[in-house]
Amino acid sequence: MVKAKANLTYFVELALLVGILLMMNITGLAMIPLPGQYASIMTVPVAVGAMMLGPMAGGVLGGMMGCISFYTAIKTGFSTMFLAGYTGGSVVLLSFLNTIPTRILMGVCVGWLFRAVYKMDRSKTISYYIGGLAAPVLNTLFYMTVLVLLFLNAPTLQNLLGEELMAKFQDNILLFVAAYVGIQAVLEWVVGCVISGTICKALRVVIKQ
Repeated sequence: MVKAKANLTYFVELALLVGILLMMNITGLAMIPLPGQYASIMTVPVAVGAMMLGPMAGGVLGGMMGCISFYTAIKTGFSTMFLAGYTGGSVVLLSFLNTIPTRILMGVCVGWLFRAVYKMDRSKTISYYIGGLAAPVLNTLFYMTVLVLLFLNAPTLQNLLGEELMAKFQDNILLFVAAYVGIQAVLEWVVGCVISGTICKALRVVIKQ
């Protein structure tokens, strides 16, 4: 009976976080306006779920975030993949690979990382902010890794850039990534760290009470 109640609580909390992700996307609350920039906080429910409910919940929530991103890519016409020179069904497949598996992996890894750090965290506070930071950082890392691989193997990119520019592009991958994500990614890391860490720490205090 106790186990069944715990399982029900787990699924209710997971469903609530899925609902929050959908609500944030629909209402536009996922974007926080900053001076000259917008910072996405879509990773916050993923981080909270991964830390409070575990890696599997993080994977589910990451997958939902990926589905939202994939739907957005469909709605906007897969502009990133078209820019790389992909066409037809390959655009759909590659956009799927770039948006969903990367976010699932991000959610699972945040859960694992948090558990590992929490065991060593005597303050039982720092680990929440590390988990909160890990979500947007890993989201950027995994997404950009796949995106770079897709761009390096794009069918028309070499013809578009020419051999010389393509060689420079391959030799300066980090510069390309930095230029692509820019200051917005750094802002998202900071905002995600603060919000996710604070929420999880507050929830843990309330649960213990």
